[in-house]
Amino acid sequence: MGFINSVKGKIILGFILAAIVFVVFKGQANMTHYAMTVWLHVAAGVLWIGLLYYFNFVQVPAMGEALADTDGPGPAAIGKYVAPRALLWFRMAAATTWILGLVLLATWNKSGFNMSNIIDAFMLAEGYKIIGIGAWMGTIMAFNVWFIIWPNQQKILGMKEASAEEIATAKKNAALASSINVILSVPMLLTMIAWH
Repeated sequence: MGFINSVKGKIILGFILAAIVFVVFKGQANMTHYAMTVWLHVAAGVLWIGLLYYFNFVQVPAMGEALADTDGPGPAAIGKYVAPRALLWFRMAAATTWILGLVLLATWNKSGFNMSNIIDAFMLAEGYKIIGIGAWMGTIMAFNVWFIIWPNQQKILGMKEASAEEIATAKKNAALASSINVILSVPMLLTMIAWH
């Protein structure tokens, strides 16, 4: 039972079962390599946005309460053990979702890899406006994760040396970028569903 309860075990077994389903039903309904890429994009996106919502709706408010509770255990366990691990999954899910989104854009007409589809989406060309807006929102969100939230979280969590003033600024910057990502996640999801 140790393997099945481990993070690696759950992931490996889930993907093995998915591969079996893919092989058994390949060619039926929409069980194609393109559909598998869509599935991986959605799975990574669920992890990414799920963690985004966890941070915004659960962890940050809990950290605030833990800091205010002078008789409680304090936020140290979350900051030391939970947040760094969650931020790793968060960053990797953001990168995976974004990269697979580009692959899907390039291969959406299933006639091979076509860079012009990506350019058309980001230029909001005719026929690409809905997905292009979603791609821009996803790109802004991924940028926020990697270049605003993560560097600031490293200061907040003591992974990088920072003064009290720098930490206070980092908290504001990370919170703003994270709030923007929550706001963008709602219409971005709409564009992704509308495109398919």
